[in-house]
Amino acid sequence: MIKNFKHMCLTSFAFILTTVASSVVSANSIWILYEPEVPENLK
Repeated sequence: MIKNFKHMCLTSFAFILTTVASSVVSANSIWILYEPEVPENLK
């Protein structure tokens, strides 16, 4: 029983970690593709 619970916790943690990592990577990709125009006074 405890072994099953431990395995479930590890699996859930790995899944959450993977989801967060992939969402951060996709957010960075969108930001890099977007490349907003920077006003001259901010350069």
